[in-house]
Amino acid sequence: MEQNFKGFVPDTYRFLMELGFFNEKAFYHANRERCKQVVLDPMRAIATDLTPKALEIDPNFNTRLTTVVSRMNRDTRYTKDKRPYRDHCWLGFRLPNTYISESLCVYFEVEPSGYGYGMGMYGANSALMKPFRARVLADPQRFLDILADPRLQKFKVYGDPYKRDHFPDAPEEVKPYINRKGISWGYFTEDLTKTYEPELFDEVLDAFDAMKPLYRFMQGLEV
Repeated sequence: MEQNFKGFVPDTYRFLMELGFFNEKAFYHANRERCKQVVLDPMRAIATDLTPKALEIDPNFNTRLTTVVSRMNRDTRYTKDKRPYRDHCWLGFRLPNTYISESLCVYFEVEPSGYGYGMGMYGANSALMKPFRARVLADPQRFLDILADPRLQKFKVYGDPYKRDHFPDAPEEVKPYINRKGISWGYFTEDLTKTYEPELFDEVLDAFDAMKPLYRFMQGLEV
């Protein structure tokens, strides 16, 4: 199957930087077509190419591009930050009819300073953490074996930790993961060179493949 993604361009990052600085409707409307060409079109292309792998990770993922790829405009109704636009763009595969804050997400993103990808939950999430902890405590070695994949070693672990150890009897090796209010694994780099080439897709595809067993373990799916 022919690959849709041909790469981003230097103007992708230039536009995101300018949008962050000139974060107003007049600037965005004057550059709407530019945004489409250098940000949204290539992001939709790589999302399309990643969809088969995403469905391997979880066949129930929502794959509608209008939901998978983020919009540039922000919902400012419930935040003090009233800037109308994002200065970054991301794609995220998650379960249907859920918000980012409600489900595990496998993602890829571009920002003015670089790009990254990862898997996990957005912020604290007791509904997702409770069953995840139970699975880790039931079979800690299986979890640690999944994390031993060399491809995952470049990922950082994120998530607010508890101030005290909530699981004193758990194996020490798993405590850094279960003693958190939420958890995600992410990789980010400021080296933009590869993003100008179609081969970026191969890197992200391999990362998605590496995250597949981890996602499925966290969701209680067969690994």
